[in-house]
Amino acid sequence: MVRPEVRGVVTPEAVVLEFETGSVGSRALGQAIDLAVRIGLLYGLALFASLVSLAGGTTSVVVILIVGLFLLIFGYPAVLEARWQGRTVGKRVMGLRVVTIEGAPVTFRHTAIRSMVAIVDFFIPPLGVVATCSVLLTPRSQRLGDVFAGTIVLRERTGAAFPIPVSFPPLPGYEGYARSLDVGGITPEQYGVIRSFLLRVRQLSPAARAHIGTRLANAVALSMQHNPPPGVTVEAFLVSVAAAYQLRLGGPPVPLPPWVPQWGTPRWGPPAGPGPHQWGPSSGPPPGPPPEGPPLPGPPPGGAQQTWRP
Repeated sequence: MVRPEVRGVVTPEAVVLEFETGSVGSRALGQAIDLAVRIGLLYGLALFASLVSLAGGTTSVVVILIVGLFLLIFGYPAVLEARWQGRTVGKRVMGLRVVTIEGAPVTFRHTAIRSMVAIVDFFIPPLGVVATCSVLLTPRSQRLGDVFAGTIVLRERTGAAFPIPVSFPPLPGYEGYARSLDVGGITPEQYGVIRSFLLRVRQLSPAARAHIGTRLANAVALSMQHNPPPGVTVEAFLVSVAAAYQLRLGGPPVPLPPWVPQWGTPRWGPPAGPGPHQWGPSSGPPPGPPPEGPPLPGPPPGGAQQTWRP
């Protein structure tokens, strides 16, 4: 079986965001489900056309069949993908989604191009071979319709368990620091961004993880009017903020899953630019993925506040 591959999209800020493309197998199963749906719709169309023929409308039957077949073949994927966030019934069942190569939602122009080029992808004998070869040979696993439309098919979910509520207790040695943080100005939207980042740090490339984490930590510290103590890393600060926010709402300190103690990397030095509330990489992005152990720094010095100068 061909496994899905991890690819990347470059954002306007030159950050590579990783994603998983749909495999040939999952896309083929999605097409099979869509085919079954189309056959069901075709059966309903045939019943409707037979009722019209009984009324003596022969010309109407021909028009209904021609228009109906066109809509089933080309309109079904184009309309559903445009109106259903890049999904058809089959794609939704298989956890697939069509987006542009920039990672943006598709429009009807994109889906219409994909639908029209499907004639070449799927209907030239032997059926489906052109699409399969194109997916296997293109760098972003694109069939010809994706190449011409500027789209890619992403895999949004895998066979993992359903998500469960996640708690962020203070990291070892940071209990007092987390309780000292004033998170009254943190909005639910800001906490949602912090939570989303912390849950996905392992899915980001090292450069993207460093860039996004630094920007997020700077923005959060600035909104809190807080100068982090020396030695507090970007991600240790964000975990402490999340823990303080949950403690403020009365959340119980539930033990974390085994994959969570990966925070604390990369390590960061004083900022390159002026102003408070700033982190900056001391020697560029981390050279590789974070180690398997919990690489946490020592407890923050008691009472010392970071004052950075140019």
